[in-house]
Amino acid sequence: MSFPWDALMHFGLGQLRLSSRDFWRLSLPEIRALSGTMRGSRQAPSRDIFNSLMQAFPDGDT
Repeated sequence: MSFPWDALMHFGLGQLRLSSRDFWRLSLPEIRALSGTMRGSRQAPSRDIFNSLMQAFPDGDT
């Protein structure tokens, strides 16, 4: 069984619209999280984690 590179690239580059640089920097666990295929991890992040992410990756000028 070969790895489904075509499907993975279509998902990352086509559906998520990631740049090729950002796509190839993702780890497989990150890709699983983006695709919603992580099992047993349905809980939302805590407020502290959410705030940390918002500070690290702001949407724009605030």
